[in-house]
Amino acid sequence: MVVANKLSSRFTVLGGGISGLSAAYYLAKHHSKPSDITVLEASGRFGGWMHSKRSPEGAVFEQGPRSLRPAGPPGWTTLDLVSELGLESNIIPVNTSHPGATNRFIYSRGKVHKLPNSIISILKKQSLFSQSLLPTILKEPFKEKRISENDESVYSFFSRRLNREVAEYIGDPVCRGIFAGDARALSLRAVFPAVYEMEKNYGSVVKGALLGKSVKPGPDASPLVQRSINEKWSIWSLDGGLQTFADKLHNSLNQMGVKFIVGKPCFAIDFTDDYKAILQIAEEKLETDHLISSLSADRLASILPSSHSNLVDALSEIKPVSVGLVNLEYNGNIIKDEGFGVLLPSSEATKVLGIIYDSCLFPQHDRKDGGHTRLTVMMGGHWFEEQFGHPDIVDTSVLTDTAVDAVAKIMGVSKDPIKTLTSVQTNCISQYHIGHTSRVNRIFNYVRDNGLPLSLVGSSYKGVGVNDCVYNAKVMVEELVAKNGNKDRGIVSEVE
Repeated sequence: MVVANKLSSRFTVLGGGISGLSAAYYLAKHHSKPSDITVLEASGRFGGWMHSKRSPEGAVFEQGPRSLRPAGPPGWTTLDLVSELGLESNIIPVNTSHPGATNRFIYSRGKVHKLPNSIISILKKQSLFSQSLLPTILKEPFKEKRISENDESVYSFFSRRLNREVAEYIGDPVCRGIFAGDARALSLRAVFPAVYEMEKNYGSVVKGALLGKSVKPGPDASPLVQRSINEKWSIWSLDGGLQTFADKLHNSLNQMGVKFIVGKPCFAIDFTDDYKAILQIAEEKLETDHLISSLSADRLASILPSSHSNLVDALSEIKPVSVGLVNLEYNGNIIKDEGFGVLLPSSEATKVLGIIYDSCLFPQHDRKDGGHTRLTVMMGGHWFEEQFGHPDIVDTSVLTDTAVDAVAKIMGVSKDPIKTLTSVQTNCISQYHIGHTSRVNRIFNYVRDNGLPLSLVGSSYKGVGVNDCVYNAKVMVEELVAKNGNKDRGIVSEVE
């Protein structure tokens, strides 16, 4: 009989992706003894889906997120954190006038179409649509406001308030680009909360955009936030890729004294009557006063005790999808029209979700000798298993061939790539299906009402972007700090 070793930690963070690292960082800032914080990471690396690779020739390939937006409270929070970490000089900004910020393309009916990006282009008839978008936009404020509180899909919303073409050629491909998901199943309220609020508060998306109050950063915002506003950044990255962010955060936590347990996955969690959590990791048990989980909802559900079946069931309803990702490098410049990239609506008979023009966005990540083009092809998502089979056994050469063929067809490229990097990001993006907001409320209310020593962060709940993950981790820690002294919930007075 094997007797498990007993470990203990006042605060334990489950998962070393950007959500878990951010949560540990904000908690360590407020705690008088950061060594009371332990981060568990099952793999051998930190950053989660944020993963940059540099080739021997000097090119940087992103196998996860590749750019961040600087706007709004989540964007400002990330910039504040980057400033605290001393990474300002590493930032590569792209301003709003850059083609990568202004030009976005949709592939449909055998042709690449540019989306309208100015008042003049809205006035003119575009090749993607049967008529100018101006009449549609002018009619939208006069359409009846939806009274029902029931959630609806992104596709339904855009069809109702604008028209089917907007739903088909904007709403649908944008959902594929952000969530790798089906616009007919994804929740408008959860995926585009700002758009949802426009109709709710103003009765119209157009009215909401014109009359809504703009949010400005607070007085304590870093100079970096103000710089991003003054210089009109649209997106940004870092020298060496976004992995630099995760690595710096990890190193800072080490310097602060936060403990790490690496390479030992947690495979069971239980809760005690005195408001503690017990984690089973390998042959060891770790007892903690408060557990912060940054695992995906479905993964967390698989290791929670059956005694909390209502919580397990609700978490299990948030399903993730897998994405095939192929980084390609070509000799010469193969991008004819510069822009962010091209997305494909689900009506197209193709397995590709979109192609990102990496070299147009961040030429600083190209080979130092110049004269090359980097692209990233995304495929699968909601349709992965239907198109490629189970992600654990898929033949990656099929993904590579699919990507190369798509670039040849969509971008008119006849040459072969000189480098390919193919990966399967298994269960990487949680799907915010219709009813997601009420589902998340049910989960968080259950944790609160049952007094569980548990906080939830990560991309399964309130935003899939890196900015969302950082911001929600910060908010969560602030809520813990507000409960200072509430020993019945495992939040002890050392939190300052």
